[in-house]
Amino acid sequence: MYGNRTGRVACVHKYGGVRLTRASGTLPFLLYLPDIDGDGITSKNQWDAWSERFEMYAVTLDEQCSCSFGDLSSAVGEWLGGVLAGTPPERPVYLLGEGFGAVLALQLAWDSRRLVNRLILVNPATSYATSPLARITPLLERVPPALLTARLPAPPSLPQFPFPLPLPPPSALPLALAPVLGMSPPALLRQMADSISSQQPGEAVQALNRALEQVEQIASRISPASLLHRLKMLEEGIRVVSPRLARIPQRTMILAGGQDVALGSEKEAERLVETMERAFKRVLPGSGHALLHEPGNDLLSLLEAEGFYTTRRSFSSPVRPGADVNVFGSAGPVELPNEQEVNRYAAAWTSRLRELNSPVFISTLPDGTRVEGLAGLPSRRHRISQGAPSHHQPSEEHLAPSEVVDGLAALGDGPLLFVGNHQLYAFDMSVMVEEVLRERGILMRGLAHPGLFPASGDGEGDGGAEEGTPGPSHVKSGSRSGDSNSGGGGGGAGGGAGDDRVAPAFMGNMFQSFGAVRVTPTAMFRLLAAGEAVLLYPGGVREGFKRRNEKYELFWPSRSEFVRMAARFDATIIPVSAVGLEDSLSIVLDSDEMQRSPLWTARAREQMAAAPRARVGVAEDQSLDESFVPPLIAPAVPSRFYFLFGRPVPTSRALCKDRAAADQVYAHVKSEVEAGISYLLRKREQDPYADFLRRYLYEQNPPFGPRRKAPTFKL
Repeated sequence: MYGNRTGRVACVHKYGGVRLTRASGTLPFLLYLPDIDGDGITSKNQWDAWSERFEMYAVTLDEQCSCSFGDLSSAVGEWLGGVLAGTPPERPVYLLGEGFGAVLALQLAWDSRRLVNRLILVNPATSYATSPLARITPLLERVPPALLTARLPAPPSLPQFPFPLPLPPPSALPLALAPVLGMSPPALLRQMADSISSQQPGEAVQALNRALEQVEQIASRISPASLLHRLKMLEEGIRVVSPRLARIPQRTMILAGGQDVALGSEKEAERLVETMERAFKRVLPGSGHALLHEPGNDLLSLLEAEGFYTTRRSFSSPVRPGADVNVFGSAGPVELPNEQEVNRYAAAWTSRLRELNSPVFISTLPDGTRVEGLAGLPSRRHRISQGAPSHHQPSEEHLAPSEVVDGLAALGDGPLLFVGNHQLYAFDMSVMVEEVLRERGILMRGLAHPGLFPASGDGEGDGGAEEGTPGPSHVKSGSRSGDSNSGGGGGGAGGGAGDDRVAPAFMGNMFQSFGAVRVTPTAMFRLLAAGEAVLLYPGGVREGFKRRNEKYELFWPSRSEFVRMAARFDATIIPVSAVGLEDSLSIVLDSDEMQRSPLWTARAREQMAAAPRARVGVAEDQSLDESFVPPLIAPAVPSRFYFLFGRPVPTSRALCKDRAAADQVYAHVKSEVEAGISYLLRKREQDPYADFLRRYLYEQNPPFGPRRKAPTFKL
């Protein structure tokens, strides 16, 4: 049982030897799930500190607990659903599991995925089946019970030692395994050596005492029979959880001890990061299995360093009651990533592109003036400020002076539709999305080709959309499929919303975490209705998979449906022109040549035929080839990326009924994108650092100091 510093302890649930106890508070919710000892021995020294920052609950397993893993997860899940009933989506809900408890946390995360939004896994025992510990279990089942429960003789007294050592004689089996499950011997020896070298032998002995006390507690807390039963529970849990790892949607932080000899947690952390949708790892090289018990491994400090502690979640748009905000690939609100999360994705993907391609961003003010940077875009940074409600409506005085531009503040919370040219494979999109989010707080929700999402079984991929949000069936005749002519966002989106989705094939999970949505007859409608910022590439897969000699050409459909859809919500259209990527790639075989090559097997033909189409209904354009056949490409000398955000184009509801006027706006937006491409291609000839080698040497700045950004042409 656990209580806070005031001594108040409340037993809130009991089932089959499982006790859940609460430490009072009104902060983010935290449920602690113990390791195989069942009592949290390896982390109790931090519980007081946790209860100051969380409303904390803890699960404790009785020594004689005989329930199955399924019964345990069902009981805790039922309690979790009751205690979190009515919890607003803005409240962070954490599950923290150590070892065995991490497996239980993964199961609860799946079962309660509409409630739980964050996982902390400490040396997760998902690797148990391949660990040295697993090889011991079959042998233990053959050992006579009398031998397992045999008690060791008391150690001889050590009168010459000035400090008493707690060396009780527990049963042999738990005592033998306790050091494996507790503090790592290297960490203990290092701590003792540091104390002795600093001429503080008393601290060295105290460290030894603490380690031996932990051994005693683990050994006395779990009997051989209980240990064997819990190992069987663990095996059951791994069998249930493993097939679901790739579909668990919560943000997940994995803490791994580099010296965890019990489970090999460092290697397992890497596997989980590659498998799970939103996981990242933090490896503590000198720590063992009980890393939270070791000095210096303060969990709260680790959470804050990684940006994983938050008191309130902020969303891309207001959340309606009943909405599932944890699902990927849906047109509902998504939690905005914080700075550290963006940094992690940048380190994995965009930082290399920035280093090689040194992107230049230009935006256009409402009066038509072009400026370097993104000052021409509205600001939504208030939405991601700590603790800001997702429905907060700011006035201009809430923005920094540098962010207040005449005519832009009014656009800040209205729907935005970014419409641009789809470069080959759209690898540049990651840099653009990151920059706009960092600088203006705008999360560009990309509309991605359905072929980039595994089949979800729901037909739409919008399973997480808000209840009560009208769908396209409410759009008047002629605009029902207005979003379908997008043809998909960039190649960087991935991950559907159903039970069959898996990690995307490339570009990691960056854009499913950042709100990418498959193109459907409902997605764009719901996003604009919620006031979201939508990223649309009307050229779709035809433009993204260009043939030879088609560099920077547009392949847009003839119908103006996306303008009419935007007009229904008074959305502002922002033309986006981009160049550079298509000069950084060489086409080895284009899509047509691929289909004539030996690489085009019968299996490939079947996959192409089965691939879903982005343009359906009124948006279908027979003149455009929508075959999802990626060309074979090779890298070329990295060219500089240039992005131009054109002058905002307002729309009004009158365009919904006036197709001729909508066609004129459509033609204007297309001409703005084409003119922007021509402008960038012309102006980059004046860039003194357009050449890769000169730019790279200037920016690396050897050996004079930190990396610097190369200037570009004058506007």
